[in-house]
Amino acid sequence: MSNQQPAISNQQLPRFDRRTACRKLAGFASGFPLAASWLSAIQPVFADNDGGNGNTIRIEEDWYVKIGTPDPNSDSPQITSVIAPSWTLNGKYAVFDMNCATQPDFSAGGVQLQLWQNDDIVQTKSNTNWASLQYVDEEIRYTSAMSIQDDKLTFEITNGSSQTWGTFGTGEIKLQISTWRNNLNQYSPEFSAENSRIGFASHRVRRFILERVRYYSVSGLQNTDDTPRVLHSYDPVT
Repeated sequence: MSNQQPAISNQQLPRFDRRTACRKLAGFASGFPLAASWLSAIQPVFADNDGGNGNTIRIEEDWYVKIGTPDPNSDSPQITSVIAPSWTLNGKYAVFDMNCATQPDFSAGGVQLQLWQNDDIVQTKSNTNWASLQYVDEEIRYTSAMSIQDDKLTFEITNGSSQTWGTFGTGEIKLQISTWRNNLNQYSPEFSAENSRIGFASHRVRRFILERVRYYSVSGLQNTDDTPRVLHSYDPVT
């Protein structure tokens, strides 16, 4: 199917307005933050990847999304990934929204990185392209990165590419906050996978995969985890 073909909404499916979509994604009806409506307290899986090279100070997660048939009229689908320095939300973590921004109010299209502390939103950063997903079979790739340096915890999106938004994550989507941590040894890719999701119109997404994770120490690359974690896979019968 051609990537240049615009989406055609399925008239057999119920239509949702944008704010309904936002509530479905964020769970704000009860006043909870974006991630807290579904983030689970899974058991910790601590990073055991030092290999004698020292503490982990940087994590890079490579993500892949394959869109099916989007519907720009309802800003769907809407996709979210989460990254945290440990397996708990009692602290700082980041949320990355695609095809919408939910903070401080709902906006259609684009991408937004959010920094949370416990149940409070601290900072947000969006790119300047607010287009909504509109191409059939579009592929999206990006890296969620998290690092510790000089008592600062940094979250950023790098190496982003898509047909709708072009190249993104070239330094413009980055948030930083002070921290007591001096390493990321309690990071868990399972926590990222468990707490990331398609919040709206999952039938419009073919694949959502955490493809690989890279661990860095002050000496450089420690380890690469190439185990793909498939969060969503959908192949409609045609």
